[in-house]
Amino acid sequence: MLHIHFSKSLYFLLMKKYLVFTCTLLLEFGLFAQQKDATYLNGSDSLAFSNGKAIFSITGFAGLSTAQVGEGSYEELNHYLLVNTTEYSGEKSTYQATESSLKDSCKVKVVATNNYALPKILIEALTQSDKLIASKITGDDGEVMFPHNPKIGKIKISALGYDPLTIPYTAGLEYLVKMSKNNIIEQSTVVFYIETVDEETISLLLLTDDFRAGKNKLEELQKLEKKVRKRNLLEKRMKKVYVPYIRKM
Repeated sequence: MLHIHFSKSLYFLLMKKYLVFTCTLLLEFGLFAQQKDATYLNGSDSLAFSNGKAIFSITGFAGLSTAQVGEGSYEELNHYLLVNTTEYSGEKSTYQATESSLKDSCKVKVVATNNYALPKILIEALTQSDKLIASKITGDDGEVMFPHNPKIGKIKISALGYDPLTIPYTAGLEYLVKMSKNNIIEQSTVVFYIETVDEETISLLLLTDDFRAGKNKLEELQKLEKKVRKRNLLEKRMKKVYVPYIRKM
């Protein structure tokens, strides 16, 4: 009888350890199975999975409060989430070109999405091969003036925290640029280190917004993670929410 009692105790102990191990595996490797059409939030930060796509808006990793946003198909490799970003379907910087009454110069006016003039925006006049010809900063009226120069092929508009824009230059036109906030990432692979904390929580760390895989993708990702962690960046804890994901406009 003692022998039977010992065997049962040992059996239940082994079964308990097996169940704990199995649950751990489910949490580690079943994350993406759970994430179909799921949204995780942390303040203004979000990571959503919908119809085979990942949509993210993450602040803090790039510096200051600039949000990095993007969307695209995704894949999992161990604890690495790779988002292959495509064209962003949310709000982006845009411009309008109209006939100008000025004969010897070009006016560029920059406004925010609420149509208020934006000061301290960098405007660069470039050749077709991206050689800098001249650069100016917008004043309180959001405007700069460039003397006509036949070498100008493009005008680049940029500022920290805004979606940059490069527009083609045509003599005789003036430009109204409407700038959208955020650093929009398109046509590149974004890598996050992602880990399950519990059924409702994930831990997220942005490793790069431009990953280019070589022969050994996993080894390269591990080296990248090691390099990023030396900077002592804090991971973000994000909670699962049970509401449809709605993009901020």
